[in-house]
Amino acid sequence: MDQLNNIYYIFFIAGLLLTVAILASKLSSIFGTPLLLLFLAIGMMTGEDGFFINIHYNDYNSAYFFANFMLALIILDGGLRTKFVTLKTVAREATILATFGVLITAFVTGFIAYLFLDSISLTQALLLGSIVGSTDAGAVFSLLGNNEASLKSSVSSTLQMESATNDPMAILLTTVMLTIISGNTTSLLDGIIIFVMQFGLGIILGIIFGFIGRFIVGLISLNSGLYALLVFGIGLIGFSITAAAGGSGFLAIFIIGMMIGNQKVRQISYILPVAEGITWLCQISLFLMLGLLVTPHQMMNYAIQGVVVALAITFVARPLAVFLCIKPFFKRFSNRDLMFMSWVGLRGSVPIVLAIYPVFANIKNPQLYFNVAFVVVLVSLLVQGATLNSISRLFKVYAPSVAMPVNKANLGINLANDFEMFNYRVKNRSMQGLALRNIHFPKGTMIAALFRDGHMMKTVGDTVLKRGDILSIIGTDEDEPLLNAMFSKTIIPKKKLIYNGDKVYEGHISMVDLAKKYNIELTEYERSLNLSDFMAYHIGGYAQTGDMVNLINVVLVVVSLSGDVVSKAGVYLSSESAQAFERQRRQHLEALRKESLKNN
Repeated sequence: MDQLNNIYYIFFIAGLLLTVAILASKLSSIFGTPLLLLFLAIGMMTGEDGFFINIHYNDYNSAYFFANFMLALIILDGGLRTKFVTLKTVAREATILATFGVLITAFVTGFIAYLFLDSISLTQALLLGSIVGSTDAGAVFSLLGNNEASLKSSVSSTLQMESATNDPMAILLTTVMLTIISGNTTSLLDGIIIFVMQFGLGIILGIIFGFIGRFIVGLISLNSGLYALLVFGIGLIGFSITAAAGGSGFLAIFIIGMMIGNQKVRQISYILPVAEGITWLCQISLFLMLGLLVTPHQMMNYAIQGVVVALAITFVARPLAVFLCIKPFFKRFSNRDLMFMSWVGLRGSVPIVLAIYPVFANIKNPQLYFNVAFVVVLVSLLVQGATLNSISRLFKVYAPSVAMPVNKANLGINLANDFEMFNYRVKNRSMQGLALRNIHFPKGTMIAALFRDGHMMKTVGDTVLKRGDILSIIGTDEDEPLLNAMFSKTIIPKKKLIYNGDKVYEGHISMVDLAKKYNIELTEYERSLNLSDFMAYHIGGYAQTGDMVNLINVVLVVVSLSGDVVSKAGVYLSSESAQAFERQRRQHLEALRKESLKNN
């Protein structure tokens, strides 16, 4: 009975810590504090020197096991959410920062630590630099997101990709340095071979298991809640086999996640929400455990060393790495951009987890690495995390955030390239009082409904928007960036434009007949449409008189409407379209001039 009571007590404490941590996360948005710092603080306050429960937890064996397990799942989730499109736009700069940048940061930090810290060899100092070498830019975006702000696109994407891909490099460097220090390798060449083997096997096996995962996820039919567990299972299999073969399991599991996540299949919409919950549980548990593991009164003995290393990273190693990796090769980044990117060197959970590794490698004074890494993380979050918004404004990389959907969901129509429902709240002042037909919606999107004061309204083209309305739009994932931009920027209303040609056709005419006359290329689906339906299919939202559909040989123009249906459309030939566009441009400029005079 006593044993059962002890188990219940453990469950109670675990539930209490989890509940308090989640509720305390709300403080992050109020005080602008990184979530990681709050979770670590809760763990420390309930640990050996804590104010409340005084949990004595110093089992490095279990900490090592659970830290690697949870870190693997966190990195897998990062891969699932890393888009090839984003990777492609900033692939070179992010890859250089995530590899050579971490290498430079680690070695410069290690060299400074060797110069200023007593009783530490060069190899030990380099190990310390490797442990604290990676960044946690996720905290950056959560802080800025809480203040409804974002970074400049080029800076944001680069930092996001770097933070998603540099953890495996730091883990790799730490593993190699531990191998050298422990005497398992006898030369620098052996260390390079181990490094290449870890990196090469991590990539190769990651791609292999990624393809296997893509195939299985796309092939098998399961309960929606099981797909995420299947992906985590495949990821852990790839992680363990890669690590056992001598490769980087963390690099492999990131690649596995990225390859599975970059599919336009319905299963991904089932995977990501479940994976997000599991990843949050892993992050909270990991940070609480690391907070419990540290003993504050012992950590204070290493406070000076930790502050020295933190200052070395913040003001020397990180800026040097950023400028050396980016400045010579990527001219689009200004010095202000690079200075801000240098400041966004927030350290997170990975350095503390890596600091556990020396305990199991029989390295001299393993507590040095753990406590110094902990101090570095605390200083980084307290100093850089607290000043992030101010620094972003100082360097002018702080911009208003792009509007995002309140929520979105797949409709389950197609297995691949499925339609989604995007729900946007109307906050843009320029949308106030505009009719839906006067707004340029992305091609092919459709208005499903409008919600006002909690009531659903059926929409027509003349429905007028009010601030606070929620607009439900059906589209695809490719439409989301366009919709985000539309709800963020000042709307220039569509104007009624007059068709000046002489080729007018009724809406009920078959597109096949029209295609024969004007040599229009049609898809199989478009061949089944009449002219009216064809125009509605290609025009986003509601049609307005003068709306154009540009085809290869001709331009179709809305001539008249019957309600919201295109009743007549005109045709401009290629030779006539330039003149029509010029007339349209002049009409548009004239409308803008009149609008400007009216406002003044």
